[in-house]
Amino acid sequence: MGFRVGIDSGGTFTDLQALDEGGKMHIIKVPSTPKSPDLGFRHALESLKGRLNGQKIDAVLHGTTVAVNAILQRQFPPIGLVVTKGFRHILELARQTVPGERGSIYVWVKPPRLVPLKNVRELSERLNYKGEVLAPFDEAECRALARWYKEQGIGTIAICFINAYANGAHERRARDIFREEYPGSFVSISSETLPEFREYERAVTTCMNALLMPLLGRYVANLQKHMKDLGIEAPLYMMKSGGGASRADLAIEKPVYTALSGPSAAVVGSAWLGRESGIPDIITFDMGGTSTDVSLIKGGYPSMVTEAEIDVYPIRTPSIDVISVGAGGGSLAWLAPGDRLHVGPRSAGAEPGPACYGRGGKEPTITDANYYLGRLPRTLAGGMVRLDRTLAENALRDLGEKIGLTPLEMANGIIEIGELNMADAIRQVSVRKGRDPRLFTLVAGGGAGPLHAASLGEILRIPQVMIPPNPGIGCSLGALVSDVREDFVMTDIQRESDLDVARLKRHFGELETQAEGALKRQGFATEHRQIVRSADMRYRGMRTELTVPVPGGAIDEGLVKAMIKGLHDAHQSEYGYSYEGTQQVEVVNLRVAGLGRMREVAPFRAKAAGDVAAAIVGRQQVYFGKTWSETPLYDRDKLGEGATFEGPAIIQQYDSTTLVLPGQRVRVDRCGNLLIETNAGRRQEAA
Repeated sequence: MGFRVGIDSGGTFTDLQALDEGGKMHIIKVPSTPKSPDLGFRHALESLKGRLNGQKIDAVLHGTTVAVNAILQRQFPPIGLVVTKGFRHILELARQTVPGERGSIYVWVKPPRLVPLKNVRELSERLNYKGEVLAPFDEAECRALARWYKEQGIGTIAICFINAYANGAHERRARDIFREEYPGSFVSISSETLPEFREYERAVTTCMNALLMPLLGRYVANLQKHMKDLGIEAPLYMMKSGGGASRADLAIEKPVYTALSGPSAAVVGSAWLGRESGIPDIITFDMGGTSTDVSLIKGGYPSMVTEAEIDVYPIRTPSIDVISVGAGGGSLAWLAPGDRLHVGPRSAGAEPGPACYGRGGKEPTITDANYYLGRLPRTLAGGMVRLDRTLAENALRDLGEKIGLTPLEMANGIIEIGELNMADAIRQVSVRKGRDPRLFTLVAGGGAGPLHAASLGEILRIPQVMIPPNPGIGCSLGALVSDVREDFVMTDIQRESDLDVARLKRHFGELETQAEGALKRQGFATEHRQIVRSADMRYRGMRTELTVPVPGGAIDEGLVKAMIKGLHDAHQSEYGYSYEGTQQVEVVNLRVAGLGRMREVAPFRAKAAGDVAAAIVGRQQVYFGKTWSETPLYDRDKLGEGATFEGPAIIQQYDSTTLVLPGQRVRVDRCGNLLIETNAGRRQEAA
């Protein structure tokens, strides 16, 4: 047993967190390398090698934004799409639903097509909804299509035949022919990428998978080369949107499943911290350099969704329910028409970074505002980044002069607007879904999250804010504590009144066999495998489904009744009512997740209590909205279990900085978390 390593490549820093065989945690931050993200990964591992002391690395788990950034920036290679004859315009038709709360068909423009119509080709074949052949597959026509794509230089191809979710034989044969006629091409087929009904979502997800195959393939190859060059023989795992991980050689077959791996990893880490700390109901608030990711966790485990919208595209893969907004430490302040001040979503990123970094940035960011207001120390990441207040002031003045604001007023305004954007994201995962944020603990993560969490607690009247021991590397922690997860799905629409239990049993069995096989391929012994079943269900006539847990054990009439009851309960919890006894239930999709249990990570434990006064390492003037206040600076490493003090305060550590507002109270719990009782919480306590 040796080191287990979690690495997250963010927009500004690449974070590494490693657990050695003695249970000691090692934390490393290195600057990200946006032009070549794999180099940040290498630099982090190079820094770790000096700490190995003869121990080997057992596993490397990696969360990355490579896939989602490619989608957001639309950095796609030329792509082709092969469809059943008569379905050439599937991407043009899309869905009739107009997005947005006040969507208008008169002003809405459909998203850009992933595949230009000229690159969509039809093929003679046809299946019905049962997977039965209505028109045979034309092999000669398929070979001609493969040669045509080769002549055009289009090496990325998605194949999506009508009703292929029920029978993938035609798609598999088409892929084989493309491989014969066009070696080296990247081919994605819908029956393996997403064997579900709904042709548009299946086509989009399959196209996106095809587009990401060469990108993630090259990226993983580079990572594996770096590991080999460094003498690291451990397996590499990639984090997935659903919160688990998959061995890299399997992940590149379905790269679309990794699109939201970074944000999901942060949620997994926060959920683990909440469970270990005895605080199961939390709202995660992860603020990095570019964006803020928010999720709600009830009962210790995050909620899952079967579809996520990335940019303007519906990607149908299992994902943790996360809301992202363009508000990070590097978010730029700018003036919209009418001299309206906006903050984000554009970001200074790692290059050039905020103005105060001294790397050429000229526009003010949230980080510049925080530093000018005295809320940050002079250096970040253990002295790796030195900040310049004059550069921050110049950037604030240049923008402020355009609308008659002083640098102080501009800095304060940037913080207020940024925090209102963050608060709205928290409302989206709580208030808009019928959850009262005052009943949850706000858990701050990311390099910038602890700077704003206490203020957000006041804005939203959340009584308690939790700052984990290492908040700035929450994504790498999520990777470190993750298990392997492989998801499989099958559409099997059945109505409650005539549900075929034998068919249900057969189909669940097929999915479980696939899950067991995937885990076995990754080296998990039987005792380390777990199979989790669920089903997408709905009331008859509904367009959307709810995912309902399916109990383990025999699949019989009793289990079917439990599934139906599960939908009624889920609908009651989600919407406040159900149609139990009045509306027929339909089973739509069957789902199986195969979990490969990795070595458990021991919970964090705080050091013994010491003299709180001895943790004060200095004082500085901090602006709190109306006046400057002399504020003590605490060294977090010197705060032990049971330490208690009141704000205002700044708490410094290697990976982040925590701001405590006047009147708030701080306590260090047994796991080393900083628990900040907000003024709203203290008023509730007094009442």
